[in-house]
Amino acid sequence: MKKILPLICLLLLALPTLAQRTAKDLFISGNQKFKAGKFAEAIQDYNLVLSVEPKHTITLTNRGVAKDRLQDHKGAIADFNKVIALDPTYLEAWFSRGLAKYNAKDYRDAIADFNKTIELDPKQARSYNNRGLARYAMKDFRGALNDYNKAVELNPDYAEALYNRGAPKYNLGDKASACSDWTKAKAMGVKEADAYLKKHCTTLTAEK
Repeated sequence: MKKILPLICLLLLALPTLAQRTAKDLFISGNQKFKAGKFAEAIQDYNLVLSVEPKHTITLTNRGVAKDRLQDHKGAIADFNKVIALDPTYLEAWFSRGLAKYNAKDYRDAIADFNKTIELDPKQARSYNNRGLARYAMKDFRGALNDYNKAVELNPDYAEALYNRGAPKYNLGDKASACSDWTKAKAMGVKEADAYLKKHCTTLTAEK
C-alpha cells in the first residue's frame, strides 16, 4: 500500500537577530541532508536550530519527520506533540503525527489524527488516502474504500490513491474494478501495481 509522506517545510520563521544567519544556514543544511536521505545528520542540524529557538514549529516538525524515517516513531510523535501544543491548527504536525502513529501500527490513533487534518482542511486528498491506509490495516475495507474514493474525487490524478483503492475493492469482491484501478495506477507510474496485476488479474484478462 502506498502512503503519502509529509513534506519537510522549507521556510524559516524569524529567529533572534544575533543567531539568525547561523540558524538559517543550519536549517537549510538540515533540509538538504534530509532530502539526501541523511536523516541522522539532518537531525543534528535541527537540534542546533532548536537550541537557539526551541519553539520553532517548522524545525520541530522537520525533526519529527526525520526521526520517523529512522523508525524512531516515539521520538517523532514527541516532536509533533510539542508542535501541536504550540499551534493546534498546524496541519502538517497533525498529518505527520498520524503517519508516525500509522508506522508504529497505532492505527486507531492515526485515524484520529487524520480526522483532525480533514477537519482543518476537508480538501486534503492525502489525508483521506492515509486514513484509508489505517482503516484498511484494521480490516475496515468499506471505510478504506470510502476514503480512497474521496481522495480520487478530490484529485482524479492521484495515482497512489487509485493503487490503494484496488485492495479494498478486491477484498470486497469487486475484482474487475480492483484490476481496473491497478491498471490505471501502473499507467500513471506506480510500479508496485504490476505485481498485483500479475497475481490477481491474469485470470480476469484471460477470461476476456
